[in-house]
Amino acid sequence: MNKQDVATELNCSTRQVEKYASEDRLGTIEYVRGKRGREAKYDDEAVARLKAELTVKSQEIIGTAPQSHALQRAPSEQGMQAFALMVADALQGSQAPKMLLTLLDASELSGLSASHLLDAIHAKQLDGRRIGRGFKVRPSDLHEYAKRVWEGAPKYKKPEAKQLGKVLK
Repeated sequence: MNKQDVATELNCSTRQVEKYASEDRLGTIEYVRGKRGREAKYDDEAVARLKAELTVKSQEIIGTAPQSHALQRAPSEQGMQAFALMVADALQGSQAPKMLLTLLDASELSGLSASHLLDAIHAKQLDGRRIGRGFKVRPSDLHEYAKRVWEGAPKYKKPEAKQLGKVLK
């Protein structure tokens, strides 16, 4: 099995495969002559052993992850309810001041685009801070902003047939 095959099998990059090899986690490596010079051939049993080890570690990590991060984009009413529950859960715990959302997470939770949220931060309508190369917002601030946007949005009224005829003429 060559380096690219091992990377595909382990679902990682070839650079990560090289790191595993340098840590002696892939057993013995045999170098053979290939089309482009020497190619590394990895032991199938060692790859299977490492894959099992990584799978166990990832299951341990996933098992301890908070469920609030597993929210998916939902219809507006259900999404807002799920978002409100997530904010309430976060505020009850001791981690409330530390919990921040990236603009991507905030856009997925609120249904608003990341560029819209960034414009709101620059216009000081949404409280956000630049941390590193990206912006972060508190879930409570995002919830308040989403409520203001939802309440200020015009309600859609279906045009009556007479009005529609006038528009077409």
